[in-house]
Amino acid sequence: MKTAEEPTASLRQTLEWLRKELAEMQIQDQKLLLALRHLRSVLEELRSESAHWEEAVSSSGTSPIRARAGSEGRGHQPVSSRRLAQLLQGVDGRRSSLP
Repeated sequence: MKTAEEPTASLRQTLEWLRKELAEMQIQDQKLLLALRHLRSVLEELRSESAHWEEAVSSSGTSPIRARAGSEGRGHQPVSSRRLAQLLQGVDGRRSSLP
């Protein structure tokens, strides 16, 4: 025979599970936001570099290789696809669990 406290304990466990899942989702949302911000900055850098290349090619007939060599000294480091994969790996780590 069920007691009156059994549903309450079950409800507590369910609520606790929901709180835990929501907290995990918030962490994943933060990681996703960071990854998206990083991607945006990478895209902006690539657009800027592309515009620089196009400008260098169109003016004075400079080759893209020389234009690239000139842009290397500006302190921009190449974007690592491995680093991007690491960022996204933290986002895709979502596990599915049930109470």
